[in-house]
Amino acid sequence: MLKVCWTRKLSVITCNQMFLEVCVFLRNIIIARLIGAETLGEFIFLVLSIRFFAMSTDLAVDRFILQTEQSSINKALAGAHFIIRTRSCLLAVFLLIMGLLSFQGISASCYIILACGSCIRGFTHQGYRLKQRHLDFRPALYVEGFSAVLATFAMYATALYFPTLEAMCFVLLAQSVMHTVLSHLISKRPYYAPAEGSMLRQQLKFGLPLMCAGIAMFWSMQGERIILSTVLSAIEFAHFSMVFQLALVPILIAGRIALTLGLPLMANHKGSPVEFSILLTKFQKYHLGGAGLFVLLFIAAANPVLMLLFGADFKADLSLVALVAVAQGLRLIRIPHSVAAQAFGQTDIPFKANIIRVLAVPIAALSLSLNGSLTTLLGIACVGEVISWAVQRTLFLTRNSQLTCSTQRPNPPTTINQTGIMP
Repeated sequence: MLKVCWTRKLSVITCNQMFLEVCVFLRNIIIARLIGAETLGEFIFLVLSIRFFAMSTDLAVDRFILQTEQSSINKALAGAHFIIRTRSCLLAVFLLIMGLLSFQGISASCYIILACGSCIRGFTHQGYRLKQRHLDFRPALYVEGFSAVLATFAMYATALYFPTLEAMCFVLLAQSVMHTVLSHLISKRPYYAPAEGSMLRQQLKFGLPLMCAGIAMFWSMQGERIILSTVLSAIEFAHFSMVFQLALVPILIAGRIALTLGLPLMANHKGSPVEFSILLTKFQKYHLGGAGLFVLLFIAAANPVLMLLFGADFKADLSLVALVAVAQGLRLIRIPHSVAAQAFGQTDIPFKANIIRVLAVPIAALSLSLNGSLTTLLGIACVGEVISWAVQRTLFLTRNSQLTCSTQRPNPPTTINQTGIMP
């Protein structure tokens, strides 16, 4: 069994995820304060467009190289680089088309700048992720966290002297350049590019369910908000969005930490059913305890934090706060079996669980059309999370029955002593 300093590993992972989330938050503040709300809205639209496209084409090659056999690493890297370059080029084309159409009234120059950044990021060297196979997460902190922090400082300085949307897009372009350069410097491996057909087929088989799961995850996480944006006033929707966002961010951070730490750890133990079962049980206990603690803390602290950050008008009804907390806590409980399934390459399991969760969205929409309340909608979301968790757990344990058997100790063999009497 791997002996690691868990405190150090978790601190590195947490720092990286916190850097990314805090930087996103700070850059929105910078644009709003120094440029204006209109520019902030346009900037968020551009970023969300990029994220949605990236999510819709994400074949999870970064996860594939963590669970593939050591002998196939070079081929896996080459396939990953080919897929990422292809995605980046498609994203660039997508942005250029949006620019030609002057989508949302944003100038074509912004789309062109972001398209260039997409092409550059397509040459990122995925070798920096390989040390995660041995639970060394520092390279990811250097590449992702460092580039995000520097880009945030650059955005502040740029906004002071060049308060335009085009200038903000140039900062994102510079961040892409920095991210790509750092990935090559830290990888310390040749950049393999030619991909083999057999390896690409394996990566497609691994990644397609995860890509569909990502799309389903978007609707499972944002579906209710999309519905509410059509029925609530702008002020009411803003109030709900702040409650929702306050609950969502810590769960997203916890989920990324769990995936980054849990996937290589479980992949290293998947050859031993007994050790894997023990690890999965511990993982479940941690998430169950974390979910319970999160729900209690959120119910107690959500309104004070909302009023401190956004003003007294943002105080929410306690039942609304509780339901949002429970829904996100249930999402946290779903993580262990999702990570375990990915460690075995069974990526269709989290996808099927997310599909079940998405089915709750049209039911929630129907409830609103029948004069249902916001509380009813959130209650349906909680039920969807419970059913999704049950389906995911059942599918994983059914497909991996050896894990269940490994936790049952066989009875010791019966022996007979020299007197002929059984002890």
